[in-house]
Amino acid sequence: MNQYKSEKQLAYLYPLIATLSFVCCISTTVAWQHWAYVLDTCIETNCGCILHGRSTPTFFTGGHVAYCHWAAYGLVLPIIFCFIFGIFHVSRVFFGRRRPRPGTASVRQRSGDIIVMTTKSDVEEDDINPYYWIPASVIGSLMAVLTLVHAAMYLDGFINTCNQQRYELIKYMQANGSLVPIIQSRISCSSVLDFMDYLHLDVSFDRRREGRINTAAALIIGLICSWTCILLWIWTVVINAKRARASRRLRI
Repeated sequence: MNQYKSEKQLAYLYPLIATLSFVCCISTTVAWQHWAYVLDTCIETNCGCILHGRSTPTFFTGGHVAYCHWAAYGLVLPIIFCFIFGIFHVSRVFFGRRRPRPGTASVRQRSGDIIVMTTKSDVEEDDINPYYWIPASVIGSLMAVLTLVHAAMYLDGFINTCNQQRYELIKYMQANGSLVPIIQSRISCSSVLDFMDYLHLDVSFDRRREGRINTAAALIIGLICSWTCILLWIWTVVINAKRARASRRLRI
């Protein structure tokens, strides 16, 4: 794969990663802010996060707000790098010109005549500096690790809230017998959060929700976007690493 094809792939990948990361931030923030005042029933700390919720004898409380800060804003740094790299590659691929650099070669014949030949080199005038690819690979690797940590913590908080909400559902339905294991193991997390959307009671008048949202959809969209970004970051790292290997002879 030559440099132009590599840059063309990167010109699509970086904006796509930025878009998915932005969607993840928005969908997570929507779910967080919708439940922030309802779930914040703690006295000394802010526990209004929809992630890592806890079932208590009195109320269903949210997790510490730091979890939602991380879930909502953890991908801001990758978005910034995608914005920088994306503008760079998009401008080169879609607005730049690929002009081959002409060269000349002189050939002396036996008769003494000199023939000047014009050649075309594989090196282009706007080739990227060969030292660019290694830092781009390193930054991409760091962003992939950061996104992996973000997605893993996000998923853990989602599952924790789902499992704790199952206990709330059992209490609300006063379930017993074989109904308990059905709620605990057979109902999907999406369905459990759907019950939460309609059955969760507001703590007080000043801590009520404005309307209803599809909490499960908002969180699942964020999870899908976050995990997809990991794969796309790995793809960019592979492309940058291949270009770094291909240009190793040009580095002094």
